Amino acid sequence: MAAKIFRDPLYNYISVDRERDGWLLQLLDCPEVQRLRRIHQLGVSYFTYPGADHSRLSHSLGVLHLCQEALRHLETLTQDAQADAARHPLLAAALVHDVGHGPFSHLFEPCLDIKHEIWSCNIIRSTESKVHQVLQDIDSHLPERVAALVEKNNFTPALWQKNLLASQLDVDRLDYLRRDSLFTGAGYGHFDWYRILHTFVLHGSIDKDRDLVWTDKAKYAIEEYIFARFYMYENVYMHKTTRGFEKLLQAMWNRAKRLRQDGTAVNLVPTIAEFWEGTTPSVRQYLALEEYTVLSQIQAWTEHSDRALNDLARRFLNRQGFAAIDAPRQSGVIADNLNDWEAELRRLVARQGYEPAELYALRDDLETKIYEAYFPEKEEQEQGPINAIRLRLDESAEPKEISSLLSRLQAVTNKPAVQVRYYVPKELRADVVRLRRSWEQSQYLPGDFII
Repeated sequence: MAAKIFRDPLYNYISVDRERDGWLLQLLDCPEVQRLRRIHQLGVSYFTYPGADHSRLSHSLGVLHLCQEALRHLETLTQDAQADAARHPLLAAALVHDVGHGPFSHLFEPCLDIKHEIWSCNIIRSTESKVHQVLQDIDSHLPERVAALVEKNNFTPALWQKNLLASQLDVDRLDYLRRDSLFTGAGYGHFDWYRILHTFVLHGSIDKDRDLVWTDKAKYAIEEYIFARFYMYENVYMHKTTRGFEKLLQAMWNRAKRLRQDGTAVNLVPTIAEFWEGTTPSVRQYLALEEYTVLSQIQAWTEHSDRALNDLARRFLNRQGFAAIDAPRQSGVIADNLNDWEAELRRLVARQGYEPAELYALRDDLETKIYEAYFPEKEEQEQGPINAIRLRLDESAEPKEISSLLSRLQAVTNKPAVQVRYYVPKELRADVVRLRRSWEQSQYLPGDFII
């Protein structure tokens, strides 16, 4: 059989040509890649959407599939030697770009003080990793070429190669938007991905500086994509219930860290103890951190003598999350003296017996995101694939940012006003709402219009 076939709920079939790309199957079988089966693609979104149990591995296979499609399209455009030479590193990077993710994907990065892209590169470059060994066997330069594609600020590869994997319209986003939509049941991920991947061209005359632009016939497919992206961020990625559990988990972890710094035993499971005790954790120590490890640790904390750590651990495991409360407003916008409001809020929480109060009055600045919906660079001379999606209406024309050509998009491509939420125990919701109303009224000045 010439191809290895994977059944996938999103694309039906994902195939790997054994004769041309059989080495990808060896890469897929590496333990560092298989570890991604045990990491949720959407962190704790399954608390909100019970079907959101899909893994980073299924997403990585999807990105590989889309990268294959993009390369097929490129082969029809040109017999470019540079494009052919990029096949191995691009396909490898598509499959292993997420090997550095830790438990619960993005949300746990502040807890471990890591960035997954850095760890992905560490794993790819580590001679101890099976990923490195497989790539090395294909080509001695391949591990570094793959790492350069994954590494955020490494511009050694040609621009179009970097941007195919990481830009405002890349194979990574094309897969996760549709896959996350499917598994959450949200239904927002419907756009013509096939047309998008078969209508881009390489713009520029210098090989290394060529980048991705799209032809005019792609504009409505891209418009669908941008609206889908907006709806997914508004309704799924920034969902208040999911964000509440993210904040709760981070608060619990920070409590354990603080107790440990103060000399209190926090009964760490061996894997986490080894990671925390090392000044520079090794690749082996990092890869040992999985969601099962963290869940075991949280289970142990439900029996801890510290009341707050015990309580937060139980709330997390039993899905007893916090209630979301919008920040106070003045004249229709977020109040500018939130520090005063937070002090009042924490005094209320403490009076009700929830201490330390900062663990039970959690602030969420919604503009602080790992990714965000599409907000393009407005200055034309500063635009590129990293900060804008551009159309080239004909071969002689300069590319134009898409929302400047499709006015309908302007409603969702301007950054919204700053939003702030607070999370408090659900049993305090009514008290906090009353406090917020009272506080807003106390801040009222003649001429203000309170909404």
